[in-house]
Amino acid sequence: MKFKLILVLLIFYGFGVAQITPIRSSEEDRLNQLNQVNDSLLERNKDNKPSDSLKIYNPTIGDYNYWTTQLSKREIDTAMTIDSFYQQNAYEKDLFNYQAFPNIGQALNPLVPYTINDNLQLLPTGKSFMYLKEEDVKYYDVKTPLTEFILENGVKEGQYLSTTFAHNIHSRWNYTMRYRYVKSQGRYLNSLANNSNLVFSSNYQTKNNRYKIQGNFVTHDINNKENAGLTDESITDFIEDNPNFSNRERMYINLQNAETEFDERRINLEHQFGILSFSKNDTIADSLKTKVFPIYIKHQFNYKHQGFQYEEPSTETYYTSETLQDNRYNRKKLNKLENKVSLGYQWSDRLFVEGGIIQQNIKMYYDSAYVLETAIIPAEIKDTRIGVQGNMRFDWKENIHLRADGFFTQGDNFGSQYQLNANIELIPFPNYRLNGGVRLNSSFPSLNLLMNQSFYTDFNYYNASFDNETTQELYAELESKKLGLKIYGFLFNQTNMVYLDANYTPQQLDNTTNYFQIGAREHYKFGKIGIDAQAQFQKVTQNAAYLPLPDIMGRFT
Repeated sequence: MKFKLILVLLIFYGFGVAQITPIRSSEEDRLNQLNQVNDSLLERNKDNKPSDSLKIYNPTIGDYNYWTTQLSKREIDTAMTIDSFYQQNAYEKDLFNYQAFPNIGQALNPLVPYTINDNLQLLPTGKSFMYLKEEDVKYYDVKTPLTEFILENGVKEGQYLSTTFAHNIHSRWNYTMRYRYVKSQGRYLNSLANNSNLVFSSNYQTKNNRYKIQGNFVTHDINNKENAGLTDESITDFIEDNPNFSNRERMYINLQNAETEFDERRINLEHQFGILSFSKNDTIADSLKTKVFPIYIKHQFNYKHQGFQYEEPSTETYYTSETLQDNRYNRKKLNKLENKVSLGYQWSDRLFVEGGIIQQNIKMYYDSAYVLETAIIPAEIKDTRIGVQGNMRFDWKENIHLRADGFFTQGDNFGSQYQLNANIELIPFPNYRLNGGVRLNSSFPSLNLLMNQSFYTDFNYYNASFDNETTQELYAELESKKLGLKIYGFLFNQTNMVYLDANYTPQQLDNTTNYFQIGAREHYKFGKIGIDAQAQFQKVTQNAAYLPLPDIMGRFT
């Protein structure tokens, strides 16, 4: 009994000691009191006062925007849709109208008429699908750092990488870096693609929005091994199911060691200064008024250096033309400098009108001139061009949107050149959209078709007598979001088309090539499952032999 009583007393004593606050020394009390006084966040919490340092910023998709030289500011689209899925490839485009080669980073085979807007450069058509044009460069405005990262396997061996990093130093200054890289072996011999592209862009505006500046630096290196396709024997063996040629890497190719390289270094700079200003809101304090500069002057500067090279490190037997030299190597270069000065008027985000003058200096050159029996290929050709340009954007309420841009230039060697794009978008009823427009273009054929120096005798030419290629395009589409249906049509007319004949020599037609297209696309939804179907009928009604295209195309996803 005594033992139990002593045990109970010990237990209560232990609980009592646990609840008694031990006596601290005077030094501990002093430090504890000092910490409590200096803890400003604790004091503010006691007073129920919010602290700016504790504010949490919750960004929305509206805080991440981009724009280009031809597109106004818009939100970055991160939605996972069937359209974004179609563009998840190294070419960053829907490949419905293209036939892909058996390797990424190679040329695409267009299944519809395909043109390059700026012919006065060395960009070959086959290299243009991996090329980032001036109007493709994006400028960003992001509230927090933004990163995009894509990594995919190449064909057989290699990778495709695309990464973008955008950061606002503060609300008025952004910089962006983007890098793309493709290295892919391909399914056939000598078809390696090794391409890279680096973009650095930045934009800044002053606090009162009077001065704005944006610019970018772009590099392109588009390098490919060229095999010129399979030999006739390999194609026959494959069709006849020869077991020795069931593996694509065993098939014989036409070129064993040939390769091409296209490189470019480009600088773009654009800045504008507001001339007249007024306060956008007169009901608030002067210090908080937003300044608007509806009339401004703008200057755009563009400089590019391009080079294109074809090389055969060892002797090839595919081309039957005689060679002029032992060095099986050709390279041509181009320098192009362009300045645009324009006067603009902008009222909010709905009305925008701009017009001015253009000045261009173009120089295409080789290391030396070629003097042949059939032609003289000059070492260089220059052209100084002058012209006018303008563009307009008008959004009337939410139902009518008008867009138009164009230019005209004149020079001594390449004559006159013009381009006009006009587009109208109507929303006659909710969930229905009608879009249509016209594109007119007249320009000298590609500089690659103007003249060429080659160590092959038959591939040397100088076609200074070529006329302009003139193109007219008319398009329209009707889209219903409610029905998931889109119907579209396209008319194409081209005069003086330049093509390559059976001997790989540029020739020019003296008449017109006509083409029309009609198609429809339907998207069905069954709960969480979607079906996307597209069918297209097209026909070349004149000069079909020079523009061979399929009549019917379809896709079902």
